[in-house]
Amino acid sequence: MTTISTLEISTPGGIVTVTKVTSARTGDMRVLYQAGDWWDDSWDETLLSAIVQKSFAFVAAVAPDGNWIGMGRLISDGVSDAYMQDIVVLPEWEGHGIGSAIVKCLVMICKECGIDWIGTISEPETEYFYRRFGFARMNRYTPMRYER
Repeated sequence: MTTISTLEISTPGGIVTVTKVTSARTGDMRVLYQAGDWWDDSWDETLLSAIVQKSFAFVAAVAPDGNWIGMGRLISDGVSDAYMQDIVVLPEWEGHGIGSAIVKCLVMICKECGIDWIGTISEPETEYFYRRFGFARMNRYTPMRYER
């Protein structure tokens, strides 16, 4: 099995590398979660580190200066199904193919493991972004979340 470790994207700001990571840059993650409007003030560095370590796969888009400017992760049993989530790129870096590279990298990781069922829940305005990669609406299913 070949392993996709990195994808490189040429941007006006320099080469951005999308790579699988196993440890967190918690300051960068906080900024990215805030950019996605997902930040919870009760979170701390321990939680952010655990998110990276316990995800099936976690990829970061790394700017030329070493800062994380995008990220995404997979939650999976490693055999049958996987869910992509927390895919975000800092607004000032959007429009340069970084989000696409993150999704491609995550899909390739799944394919290398023989995982063909890959799901994600997208915000309505991002649905067509994911369709370009082969994702389709699951019309007979409704995403749900436990809220008690």
